[in-house]
Amino acid sequence: MKQMKLLWVDDEIDLLKPFVLFLEERNYIVHTCNNGNDAIEKVLEEKYDLVIMDEMMPGLDGLTTLQEIKRINPAIQIIMVTKSEEEGLMDKAIASQISDYLIKPINPSQIIMAIKKIFQADEIRANQIGEQYSQYMAKLNQKLFTTPDWQEWAEIYREMAYWELKIDEVNDEGLRQTHFLEKRNCNTEFTNYVERNYHKWLVSDDRPNLSFDVISQYVAPQFEAGVPVYFIIIDCMRLDQYLAIQPLIQELFDEELDLYYSILPTATPYSRNSIFSGLLPIDIAKRFPEYWVTSSEMDNSRNRNEHQLLDEHITELGYKLDPSSKYVKIFNMDEGNFVIRKVETWSKEKLVVLVYNFLDLLAHHRSRDQILQETIPHEEGLRAFTKHWFLHSSLYEALKLIAKQDAIVVISTDHGSIKVNRATQVIGDRDTSVTVRYKEGKNLTANDRHAIFAKKPSEYGLPQKSIVDNFIFAKDDYYFVYPNSYHQYQRQYNGTFQHGGVSMEEMILPVAVCRSKSLKS
Repeated sequence: MKQMKLLWVDDEIDLLKPFVLFLEERNYIVHTCNNGNDAIEKVLEEKYDLVIMDEMMPGLDGLTTLQEIKRINPAIQIIMVTKSEEEGLMDKAIASQISDYLIKPINPSQIIMAIKKIFQADEIRANQIGEQYSQYMAKLNQKLFTTPDWQEWAEIYREMAYWELKIDEVNDEGLRQTHFLEKRNCNTEFTNYVERNYHKWLVSDDRPNLSFDVISQYVAPQFEAGVPVYFIIIDCMRLDQYLAIQPLIQELFDEELDLYYSILPTATPYSRNSIFSGLLPIDIAKRFPEYWVTSSEMDNSRNRNEHQLLDEHITELGYKLDPSSKYVKIFNMDEGNFVIRKVETWSKEKLVVLVYNFLDLLAHHRSRDQILQETIPHEEGLRAFTKHWFLHSSLYEALKLIAKQDAIVVISTDHGSIKVNRATQVIGDRDTSVTVRYKEGKNLTANDRHAIFAKKPSEYGLPQKSIVDNFIFAKDDYYFVYPNSYHQYQRQYNGTFQHGGVSMEEMILPVAVCRSKSLKS
């Protein structure tokens, strides 16, 4: 570490000689002067890392000197020493960009701690977080040895997502790589767990809340409060992305966060229809064949009837909404601005459903757009981009308006996404679906270490077009490529964010119940 050079400015600098010696003994270079004018001259002549300055000095006072020094060198760090704790004075000093301030009388250890806080805070914090992470890993590995159930897997992933945000703050590449490997190891265990248990969940009460439970478990119970209920789906939002915007939501609402599991495949035509209908895809296809398009090329058409499925589901749950539910899908800025204009008129509604498609569109376009790939190069970038989008989004503006009403907002998503890093070969006929994290087709063949096979789709709650039709779901961070286009697909998809398969990121999802702060619990 380089030797730091400090300038101490105080009209009684001679009385501070013991402090100066204390710093010099600790390998700091310390220059001194007793007035603001001399301090300005010294800053013009030499490059200092830090200025320690008395606030009350004859001639140029500390604040005036501070402003002039900052004009000369905006990057210089300044600690203000003051006898006054007056709030207005500190506001002025902080506005002039001081790094810290100390109240007299001071002692040498205070000065050392203030310097460390400014220059070594990141290093100290990274070391502390590194130690905490080592302890966390030891506990995590113990949990994995005990064969976690679905509740424990949800908590494992929740902790991993919180750790990702912590690691983002210290920006430690070594820690980030360690966490990546830990998460990959967890995903291997998790996908094996899902392979053993998923089909059992569909015929048992001993299971997590799944997509088809979201309305009955989180939305419908809010009707009893007698206030407007807003159900907001942010398509393709992972837990870590929600955690990135959670503080902004908590400023507006009293929020309770829970986790639920997406059905398979973790793709909009399946998972979101299941949310709105309260049914598995096989049951939607049987009961509402007019709403279930069978062609794999028309997957997006399957989501055209979400509002009708929702109303049927609400009725079956025993609720008669008057007025009936409102449903708005937001793809662009104009549709987002429409919501902002309408929010105040919805204060007497029973249920308003808003579906925001931005994050899903972002994931799909990123795989084709070089600029987006450079803007969002990794998962940290995805979280940062999500927060930036939310801060400037029509959704955030709408939430601010809703927060002024006596209302309840349920915020969730239909599936997450995972950054895919490993290609695995798949063989299927030309009618096989074009998705890269799951495939639907005839006699599909793939490496069973990299994929879960649904040879009997009905056991997975999925409709079957013919007796030879089946599904496969990619495990971990694998994605499917055809042998004859292996390198082409690898160039196109490696490192992109995809969904449809089995991973914690795609399956374990946030659902937050948010109450306006004016409402009593």
